[in-house]
Amino acid sequence: MRKYNDKYSLIRFLHAVPRGVPVDIYLNGSLFFNRVLFTHFSPYIYVPVGTYEVSIFPTMSKETALHRETIKVLDGELCTLALTGYYDDLKLLLIPEDKEGTTNSKSKVRVVHLSPNLPELNILADKEILFSEINFREVTDYLEMPSQFYTIDIELAQNNRLLRSNRLAINKDRIYTLYILGNFANFQIFQSLDGATFINPVVRYKKLI
Repeated sequence: MRKYNDKYSLIRFLHAVPRGVPVDIYLNGSLFFNRVLFTHFSPYIYVPVGTYEVSIFPTMSKETALHRETIKVLDGELCTLALTGYYDDLKLLLIPEDKEGTTNSKSKVRVVHLSPNLPELNILADKEILFSEINFREVTDYLEMPSQFYTIDIELAQNNRLLRSNRLAINKDRIYTLYILGNFANFQIFQSLDGATFINPVVRYKKLI
């Protein structure tokens, strides 16, 4: 297996467009990810360093692209490439992932807000604020946290109205990103292991009910 710092990066794709159709993703005309469903992650794939035109089509169709955008792949990165917004405001978000690992048997946690019609959010763990006033398409820094179960609350930053509460397990020596996906009325939190923690042909993630 290649090291992920030898003129390649490891990239996976996340479909974050609410009610979006399954999509195929082409880089410079070559198919890299196929039939990615809304809320689903592709496997990580080695992508050579360079500049790419990303073209996104409905699965099994190349007549009309849903979106085209140019991205730059750097050397030795771990990234999630997310298609975000609604069809009239699509944007690719290249989200770098931590590569340094954890310390003292703790874990790292961050949040990515990808719900198009949710306003600024606060994220709390056991009633203590972790991240405040997170906007759509914002990626927080990582925080180190002890391994244990937490009650994660999502609230509106404007008035502290509680929108959703989940029980979440943070296991030791893991790197997590919590993705907020969907629309205001039915958004969900997806707990994903970043690539430095777990690189496998099938990327595991957990939907929190």
